[in-house]
Amino acid sequence: MKAVRPGRIWALTACLVLSIMAGCGPQEPKGVDASFIHIPGEDDRSQGPVVTWNTDSVDLGILAAGELAKATYTFQNTGASPLVLAQVLPSCGCTVARDWPTSPIPAGGKGSITLEFDAGDRTGTISESATVVSNAVPSSFVLKFSARVMGPISPSAP
Repeated sequence: MKAVRPGRIWALTACLVLSIMAGCGPQEPKGVDASFIHIPGEDDRSQGPVVTWNTDSVDLGILAAGELAKATYTFQNTGASPLVLAQVLPSCGCTVARDWPTSPIPAGGKGSITLEFDAGDRTGTISESATVVSNAVPSSFVLKFSARVMGPISPSAP
């Protein structure tokens, strides 16, 4: 039987001790730390942009199946710094965000967002929305609209 050299025993022991120590240290957090991100107005809301909507809900009324309708939402930046609208995210494929400002809106400035709704072949009462993401606090808000969509009368109906 071959003898194990003392240098190898020491190296194996050192590796074993280091691997045990590495596994016993503090664990990394499972989430992402976003504390380095700063949103204007987060600490002092009086210094950031503020979105003031004329309305956040529109009733499109009665529509025919297949009809296109537009809902326009107007707003003002009543805050102290420029407002940036990053995204307008409709809740479904039947709605498209049109004509929304892509440049910063200065303090006191006004703007509007238009949502275009395609009724398609759906009928009945429809309620949809779009989420607007900005640099204001809170950073997102929801614009809603509803409509009553009437379909064609079936030829087999009495």
